[in-house]
Amino acid sequence: MPLFLSALLAASALLAAPAAHAQAILAASVNGTGIPQERLERGLEEDLRLRRMNLLQIRNPERLKQMKRAVLDNLIEQELFWQEAQKAGAVASPDEVEAAYQATKAQFKSAEAFEQRIRIEGYTPETYRELVKRQVSASRYINSVSAQAAAVTDAEVRRFYLDNPDQFHRPELLRARHIMIKVAKNASEAERAEKRLRIEQILKQLRSGADFGQLARLHSEAPTKQWGGEMDPFARGQLTKPLEDAFFALAPGQVSDVLSTPEGFQILKLEGRSEAVNVSEEQARERVRAYLREIKARQTVAKVGEQLRAAGDVRILLPL
Repeated sequence: MPLFLSALLAASALLAAPAAHAQAILAASVNGTGIPQERLERGLEEDLRLRRMNLLQIRNPERLKQMKRAVLDNLIEQELFWQEAQKAGAVASPDEVEAAYQATKAQFKSAEAFEQRIRIEGYTPETYRELVKRQVSASRYINSVSAQAAAVTDAEVRRFYLDNPDQFHRPELLRARHIMIKVAKNASEAERAEKRLRIEQILKQLRSGADFGQLARLHSEAPTKQWGGEMDPFARGQLTKPLEDAFFALAPGQVSDVLSTPEGFQILKLEGRSEAVNVSEEQARERVRAYLREIKARQTVAKVGEQLRAAGDVRILLPL
């Protein structure tokens, strides 16, 4: 659930809805302030857009219901924080509102494109500024709450470093391609000879400058043929020893001779290698501290949101 509403402004996310009409159907009520169903539907549309999805991709009604409820919960949280911002005197100044408004406007190709978008959403420049005011104010309040999060201790930093070794240590990785001509285990000598001649002809083309990926798509019998023979990056210990040794013996850009393997015959090409990475605890300390500080801030804000919701009069008015 998004907690820092300033991020929404920066991304020009139009999650809120147009001013409610007199007869608008309400999805929820927050301390007497209604959240129109249209606002919920707009929020769901934006959520799907950010996920690069559309309604037709959601075949499970229960999943759609969960997504819609998550959007509504987020809108309720926004309203609660806006109300608290007003109580705390954290309402954004006209200059802050205008700066945020112009920052959102700058995300569009032109002023006309921006105004057309907000009018489609049901806003005028004036009512959209009011939306921005609410979001910036809620963001200011959230930042004041997150600042109350407990400090990250050295012991917490060390524990995270020790508990997550994969994030700080990476072995040498190879990026490679291969072309495989399969040979059945019970193949006759004549069959093996025919297969070997076939792959040697492919190697001859490669030595003459043919494109490895193109020949892999045309001739390889490995599952990787659809990707031009490209394999997932791998480290030592992930392939059979003979294949591993052959790959690690190559220089970047080099193509191997024909290699006989239990699956058949293969030609290998090393595209490149990434050196091993080892980040020491000292090197990682401040980045880990910042990461843990962000987690604690989000947890603190989430807890305050839960408390505000429990203490307030929040009503879900639609069957979700």
